[in-house]
Amino acid sequence: MKPRLLVLAFFFCAVSAHGQQVISGRGPFRIEMDVARFAAEESQTYLEVYYAIPEAILTFREDSAAYKGAVHMLLEIRSDSASVAKKEWVVPHVMADSAERARGQSLMGVVSVGIPKGQYRISVAAYDINDPSRRDSINAPISVKGYEEEKEDVSDIELASNIRQSTNKASVFYKNTLEVIPNASRMYGIGLPILQYYVEVYNLAKRPSSGPAVVRTSVISGAGVEVKKQSRLKSRQYNSTVEVGSVNLSGVGSGSYRLRITVVDTTRTPEVLLASAEKKFFVYRVGSAADSAAAAQTSVAAGGEFSFMTEPEVAQAFRYAQYIATENEERQFDQLPDLTSKQNFLADFWRRRDTDPSTSINEFKAAYYERIEYANEHLSNRTNDGWKSDQGRVYIVYGKCDEIERAPSTSESLPYEIWHYDNVQGGVIFVFVDRNNFGNYTLVHSTHRNELHNENWLQEQARRTN
Repeated sequence: MKPRLLVLAFFFCAVSAHGQQVISGRGPFRIEMDVARFAAEESQTYLEVYYAIPEAILTFREDSAAYKGAVHMLLEIRSDSASVAKKEWVVPHVMADSAERARGQSLMGVVSVGIPKGQYRISVAAYDINDPSRRDSINAPISVKGYEEEKEDVSDIELASNIRQSTNKASVFYKNTLEVIPNASRMYGIGLPILQYYVEVYNLAKRPSSGPAVVRTSVISGAGVEVKKQSRLKSRQYNSTVEVGSVNLSGVGSGSYRLRITVVDTTRTPEVLLASAEKKFFVYRVGSAADSAAAAQTSVAAGGEFSFMTEPEVAQAFRYAQYIATENEERQFDQLPDLTSKQNFLADFWRRRDTDPSTSINEFKAAYYERIEYANEHLSNRTNDGWKSDQGRVYIVYGKCDEIERAPSTSESLPYEIWHYDNVQGGVIFVFVDRNNFGNYTLVHSTHRNELHNENWLQEQARRTN
């Protein structure tokens, strides 16, 4: 298949508004991202990066009877030694009526690059142009494989919210006679019960065969249970083809799943696996029961998203939550007899803290886990993951501070930082000292009534003794 051109996409929403000149973004600023790899010409792999930005998080300013918002975005792909691809752009959005923001829509797009096979890190960063303090970034490793010309293979799976036949080549989501609207969040369930997918199949006609191949599609739960399956014949007449399909998830309970697509040759005995691909996705719905096959293993309705977690995963999830757990909750969790009761306990733990139960997402939990991710990315050191460090704990519990004072290492004192929180208990500080010059900042003093207090911290903790 021919490589496709770079496409940048955004949805415009034209609606009307009255009232204040500035509409602030709601909730934490966040972007959602997914990636898929496809075969391209000239020994390159074609990488598509899908992104989604919830409309509600944007800040809008009134301008000529309309409200205008925009997001500045930056994509970079780096090898160990250099940047191999970098793109920077602005996604504008205009509203004429602020009430339309309640629809819960997202600005969606796709950025495409061709790169050789290898090991890379991909980063996508974004900030609100009307309020640059509101920003988010995603940074992850990615392995880019090459596609052999003589061997059957499949591309990555692109998860979609809608796929339809189209002749509109001007659409940014058009490819191979289809318009494929990506689902960068990989979330299904409420409002989106049908999972749709797009995958490319390569080199089916390279080797002679007495019959068509078979494409099998399976949905695998976190517990390894196949909760959905289907199959259909795939002609081997053409060398490269497109496979699109859908899976009805209306009977599948909340949790994380894998969509597995395999291409097999059933004309041989035993049958031969030709190629396969998997993509993780999520299902969320309030109070739903799991598919009967999974329900035999665990109570999804009670345990929610934790129902498919293993014992170590549940233990880790509670370690994350211990920063805000009460002593009584810690004792209760320690006394629970089995995995199912711990899964249900975690679901109830976060349900009690949901600040807006009327919505499908637990905003409090989502913001808490976003801070864990930030801590792991930005506050890790030689001895601890970011969430385990003192700075990570403070960031996770209290959020982003209003100001940071940084004091470098001198002949008289160790390096230290003072974090100021203006809206916590009328204004508090947290003081961290890097005692070993390894970037491991330890909390030595705070004016918060429930934290470590030592007014002599500078003399006792930060002064050099030699």
